[in-house]
Amino acid sequence: MIADTLSELETLLQTVPERFSRLTPEAAARPRAPGKWSRLQILGHLCDSAVNNLTRFVHGAAPSQEPLAIRPYDQNAWVAAQRYDDAPVDEVLALWLALNRSVVRVAKGLPADRLAHRCRLANGTVVTLEWLVTDYLDHLNHHLRQIFDGDETN
Repeated sequence: MIADTLSELETLLQTVPERFSRLTPEAAARPRAPGKWSRLQILGHLCDSAVNNLTRFVHGAAPSQEPLAIRPYDQNAWVAAQRYDDAPVDEVLALWLALNRSVVRVAKGLPADRLAHRCRLANGTVVTLEWLVTDYLDHLNHHLRQIFDGDETN
């Protein structure tokens, strides 16, 4: 299962930059609805997600007490602090690509026994590190559908 997840992530590394680059700067910067993030801010949020999950995967790779505590983060505060709405599209896209290359590299290096490592979510639910990797891809796909839903060029 983890191999399929990582294969899909690698495919996204090949396809997302080209698809996002087809967006006009105006389309990338325009909020999808009043009070909602723009496509560029969603991509920025995916960078923040990659940072947080990469940290989780690295901690999960190291021997530690179980379960590993998974700390949540305030996604709106992160997007605001990063000021993605003021950042050049190519900069945010390059950051997304670099972070996700690291996610794939770290996740590929996780031995089977570490994939079974237990992690406790903020709500108390206990999951495995492998579940976190799969959930990362699910979250990524959810937001990519938001970015690419509809006309990509206007």
